[in-house]
Order: sequence, then C-alpha cells, then structure tokens
Amino acid sequence: MSRDRVYCVDCGEPVPSDARICPHCEAVQPSPLVDVGVAVAGVFSFVFGAVLALMTLGTTRMLGFVLIVLGFGLAVGGYTRHIDRQAGRRAR
Repeated sequence: MSRDRVYCVDCGEPVPSDARICPHCEAVQPSPLVDVGVAVAGVFSFVFGAVLALMTLGTTRMLGFVLIVLGFGLAVGGYTRHIDRQAGRRAR
C-alpha cells in the first residue's frame, strides 16, 4: 500500500487520502478543513470576546467573557482534533 492511502472511518478499508467518499462502503470521509475552520472560528471568537470584555460594560462585557471561554474551547478543541486525526493516520 502506498503512503498516500488512509483508512476509511467506517469500514476500515484503505482508501486514497484525497477521497471524500469511500469506494467500498460509500461513507463520507471527514475533511481536515473542518478542523481548521473550527480552530480559526475559535481564535476569532476569543479575540473578539477579549475586545468586548475589555472595552465595554454590563451585559456586553458578560457576552465578551462567554465568547472568550467559547473561543478558547473551539480553538483548543479544533487543534487537538486535528492532531489526533494526524496521529491516527500515522499509527495505521
């Protein structure tokens, strides 16, 4: 098997790394762009929340703190999911 093959998330059969649908079971393969999008949205939410928390008062400040927590979770979660997926592909 060549290096540009990964395993299907559903049936476990080897498929080309650029395949979006498994030729064996027709399961949709996850896109790494989703992880990047989640991480970027998390960083944006964190930064925007920090600006709101530092420069406003009242309810808007509370919204800023919520965005900071949400953004941190999304950024770290998206990045660790990407790292886990890369490690899973290398381990097989």
